[in-house]
Amino acid sequence: MTEIGAWLAAFADEQRRPEEVTRWATSTADAILADGAIDLADLRPLLLKAVEEHWYAFLDRITLPDAEFELVPSARAIALEAARRHLGLPLLLKVYQRAQEESWDFAVQVVRQAPSDLDHEALLVWFWTKATAWFGSSVEQSVLIHQTETTRIQQRGDARRFEVVSEALDTRSVSPTELSASLDGHPINISGHVALVAHALTADSIEQLEPALTAVTRRAGGHTRSVLVRPGGREMWAWLALSERPDTVTDPGIDIAIDPTAVRVTMGIGGSGLDGFVAAHLDAQAAQRVAQAPGRQDPVTAYDDVAALVLIAHDPAAAERFTRTTLRGLAEPPHERLRETVRQVLTSAETADRLAERLGIHKNTIRYRVAQAERLLGHPLRERAGDLLLALDYHDAFLTKPTVNTHSYR
Repeated sequence: MTEIGAWLAAFADEQRRPEEVTRWATSTADAILADGAIDLADLRPLLLKAVEEHWYAFLDRITLPDAEFELVPSARAIALEAARRHLGLPLLLKVYQRAQEESWDFAVQVVRQAPSDLDHEALLVWFWTKATAWFGSSVEQSVLIHQTETTRIQQRGDARRFEVVSEALDTRSVSPTELSASLDGHPINISGHVALVAHALTADSIEQLEPALTAVTRRAGGHTRSVLVRPGGREMWAWLALSERPDTVTDPGIDIAIDPTAVRVTMGIGGSGLDGFVAAHLDAQAAQRVAQAPGRQDPVTAYDDVAALVLIAHDPAAAERFTRTTLRGLAEPPHERLRETVRQVLTSAETADRLAERLGIHKNTIRYRVAQAERLLGHPLRERAGDLLLALDYHDAFLTKPTVNTHSYR
């Protein structure tokens, strides 16, 4: 082992010669850039410097087995530059992979040329162990630098985007051109807008906000242009370049990949231009008041479907008085089945026979329930039917204890 140590010290001295360092750096950089998947040709000077610095640092530690690793400055610069160019981690990892392959080929050649009285196998194992540890530490620190810088850039961009959008929503003092530019070219002067607001019901479900909005966008149409805005906290906003409501999103017969116990998404529809952009968002935001009501379990709620509820929910005390006065005895907890039958009768154009068939009950059962409901109400169902339906909606959303969610989602 002493002989190997002495040979390594001599090897390090030889490799520190400027012409040897230049040769090694050039061949390694060329091998990295020769990979068609790596487009860093304009960074060749920085790449050469990084290889040189890595090589000098590695040689300095050849005879210091316990020396602490520190990423060389130019390697830090490459990780930062990759993040600033929005080049993903796979490319950065590819750089180190090619460099490691080149280093291994070099080590094999060096060992072959070593004196015959040395233990070539032990020398090769030494090179392999050292190089693997070196590249592992380099990759670990480079990835951390890349991720930190990527997060910083994203947060800075998100903050600026949110700032401009907030100004547009609050004062409408932002021009459509400026707003579009801040949203990566999302069109503003179009015939209509669809806005989405996703709210996380718990802090643990914040990470599900973006997948939820993506699921809605996909359901609205795979090629629909959309843009995300991150205001922070438990909300995330989105706008879709659609002129009309995508009914496939709120159709209860279609599964959508959103867990309603974690996230609730609301939708607003607006007209053309900046006014429509703002109006759509305000409606989606207002609909959250109903979407998060204790008695609701819908993953997606459209403002158009709950507009009246949104309006009366602004005054909960008055809304509850209206609901209990309108429903009278029908509001009592034991009458859930009667309330549902009343809703079916008032919202269906079917005959009693057809309705009974669809609900799977006898037509006389419907007549009996209607009679019971009218006795509790004190008047026929068709009298003030609009108020009755609104009161039923408010009761179910805000005054009914939530039941165990059985919604199926994928």
